[in-house]
Amino acid sequence: MSGGPPPPGMLDPSMLPPDEDRGPLLLAQFWTYVAIGSIMTALRFFARFKIRAVGLDDWMMLATVILFTISTGFVTYMASIGGSRHVFYLTPEQTLLAVKYSWISQPWAIFTFATGKASVAFLTLRIIGRNTVWRKYMLWFIIATITIVNGLGCIITFVQCDPPRALWTPELALTASCWDPSVQLHYNYFLSAYNILVDIVLAVLPATFIANLSLPLKKKVALCILLSLGFIAAICSGLKIRYLDKLGARTDFTWNAYDIQVWTGAECFIMMVCGNVPPLQLLWDRYIAHTLDANWTRVSTRKYASNGSGSGGSGYSYEKSSKNSRVRLGSSNSSTANNKSPTHTQIVTAGEYDGSLPRHPGNIYATTNVEVRADARHFV
Repeated sequence: MSGGPPPPGMLDPSMLPPDEDRGPLLLAQFWTYVAIGSIMTALRFFARFKIRAVGLDDWMMLATVILFTISTGFVTYMASIGGSRHVFYLTPEQTLLAVKYSWISQPWAIFTFATGKASVAFLTLRIIGRNTVWRKYMLWFIIATITIVNGLGCIITFVQCDPPRALWTPELALTASCWDPSVQLHYNYFLSAYNILVDIVLAVLPATFIANLSLPLKKKVALCILLSLGFIAAICSGLKIRYLDKLGARTDFTWNAYDIQVWTGAECFIMMVCGNVPPLQLLWDRYIAHTLDANWTRVSTRKYASNGSGSGGSGYSYEKSSKNSRVRLGSSNSSTANNKSPTHTQIVTAGEYDGSLPRHPGNIYATTNVEVRADARHFV
């Protein structure tokens, strides 16, 4: 097969590496990511529409899936013409098109990091509400800077050469004005490092307010894990950094770009999955755990134990606490015509009750199941 000239030092055909095409593997990876990300996002919107609570975090995640799908489309065309083979096995026309669409696919993938992380930030904002001012401003700062930093990464991709077509047209590269490849390389190091920092901050921040919630420790830990999945994206981004130096090597570009494409796709996928998991808890609660009823209202049943003395009945007073959104059971005193002594009611939760309530002659012991309902829109 005719192709471009071999790289320096490899003029002998016997020294050339095997003609391998890694395109099919790359496409299987990317389209699997698109399918899973699309399904999860569709389920997310289904749950949010059910409770009439679609927000900016949902639209940002939808934008992330769309951007990644567009990038996958360009990668698909690139791979179909041999864009994942060694460049010196390609014809000049194949080389031009493969390199061209490899460059064009990059900005779409880069900006998925901005929209994906913005989605997580908007989700955190809607959870904490007006919890504290500093958290709110920190999240808005993250949304603004992650958009700017990744946006500049998209711009630098094409402004590094004048005209931009010189990036994939060898004839123009001889006369075009281009920056040193190290400029883009160094900015990509900064871009990756900042994305990792944002992932870590977004993973840690929820724990700072979950710790103050009036919840059992087990529930706090579960929420922290659920909202801290961004650590996985940070790890993936860290692994990608070691391949960034290949962007500066323009020789055998189609082969060298493969590792970057693989890890970029994996990072986008993990970001889509981790960003979609918390909202999908609604579907889990509705159809698996059955803690949401048919009206998507959260239902929980708690068991309470009580004892009262005398023949008078014990009364319960129910008070909705606006501070912590729990139902608080109080006690009431009552008396009968024949017995003037008050009836005392002691309330404990099922987890606290071990059958050791004080027992007195003539007491009546009862266990009451209390059903608590709350609008699912107040939950993730």
